[in-house]
Amino acid sequence: MTTMVCFRSDGTSYCLPVEATRAVRTADGLVPVPGSGPDIAGVLPGGPPLTVLSALGAGGSHVIVIESRGASFGLLVDSVSGLREFADDEVRPAPTGQGLAFICGLVDSGGELILVADPEALAARL
Repeated sequence: MTTMVCFRSDGTSYCLPVEATRAVRTADGLVPVPGSGPDIAGVLPGGPPLTVLSALGAGGSHVIVIESRGASFGLLVDSVSGLREFADDEVRPAPTGQGLAFICGLVDSGGELILVADPEALAARL
């Protein structure tokens, strides 16, 4: 079994391995950073400040705090629905043809297609 944090962004369902997830926060106080890359939504104040990516959609009211590649960062999402367990054989290979490979697998759960976000690929966007 694999435990995932499930969320929605830009009208699409996603999940992320729970091992890479540290917290869920609101996006209140998100400060845009002029001149930042296209996938950077801004910075959340705190100790230390947290860089927030918008790689899976431009809007959102929640931030999933992720740790990968030795870095902590946020991912801006619309909503977080909670934890779900998937059998290992339910997680299928990533779709082909990705320009920016943020997706490392997919799950067809009762007719709903859920994309598995790759924490390492997201961290590489920092």
